[in-house]
Amino acid sequence: MQRLRPILRHLDLVAVMPYVYLIALALALYLKFPALLTGPGRLNTRATAVFPLALIAFSQTLAIATRGIDLSVGGLVSATTALIATHSGAKGFSLVLLVVALLALGLLAGSITGLIVAFTRLQPFIITLAMWSIWDGIAFVVLPVEGGTAPPGLLRLLLGNVAGIPKSVYGVVFLYVAWLWLRHTRFVIDVKAIGSDEARARLVGVPVAWRKIQVYVLSAVFAVLAGIYVSAVTDSGAPNAGDQFILNSVACVVIGGASIYGGTGSVASSIIGAFVLLLIPDLVFAFNLSSFWSVFFEGFLLLVAVTISSVVITFRQSGAG
Repeated sequence: MQRLRPILRHLDLVAVMPYVYLIALALALYLKFPALLTGPGRLNTRATAVFPLALIAFSQTLAIATRGIDLSVGGLVSATTALIATHSGAKGFSLVLLVVALLALGLLAGSITGLIVAFTRLQPFIITLAMWSIWDGIAFVVLPVEGGTAPPGLLRLLLGNVAGIPKSVYGVVFLYVAWLWLRHTRFVIDVKAIGSDEARARLVGVPVAWRKIQVYVLSAVFAVLAGIYVSAVTDSGAPNAGDQFILNSVACVVIGGASIYGGTGSVASSIIGAFVLLLIPDLVFAFNLSSFWSVFFEGFLLLVAVTISSVVITFRQSGAG
């Protein structure tokens, strides 16, 4: 044990592990069924699946870093797809107006959630769970069953390739690079300070309430953007389209090494976590297992990630003491 402490103190094992998971799963998939990894169109398929999840995982990382969580993202994605699917005739200026209105809706939704989180003693879990239910209800009112179509202009804008590379790949790369810049800003430093010790952060002048509002506004706007993209990919709307993103986004953050107790988190690692999470069903298929095993392996990987994170933190704390 004594020999491990200096190693763990200097090696950020938690930050490295998401890349280890990705390499291990990709290698296993390549050895067993290489066509699932390198076959024609696989890059487009993977990036298309990862991009909306990466969008939500981006802001979910910040919410968890404040020792909070945002479950309302699922309802916002669902409501967005429903609203788009019922406005399939939008084009030109009306399409621009529709997108602007949806982003304004996200801004309003995030502001409401952020204000409640910032100025009440209610747990973010309860608040965002209620908001999820509200937005899911709105989605069912707007579009009771899956259907409708997305405006053709939206498909042309978001789908396809640029210079032979899928637009979704550019989107994922942009999120990754944006985090590399954002992680050193006062905003992210304040967010992590709030999650580490909110009382101390308040004492040193961190605008705690304002930062929390910003985090939940960003989360809602990114959920709307994810919903717009999902609508384009599926060319339809669904009142429960966003439900899959709720636990998956949290899983991406945990696999990425963030602590559920706040104060830590890397969007770059969460994006890697999204790739890891979406490789598991392919690996299950490659080994000709029932799809139910995907849930088992996702849970097992989450358990491993949380255990490693807890062990490393414990060693660091004991070493510091």
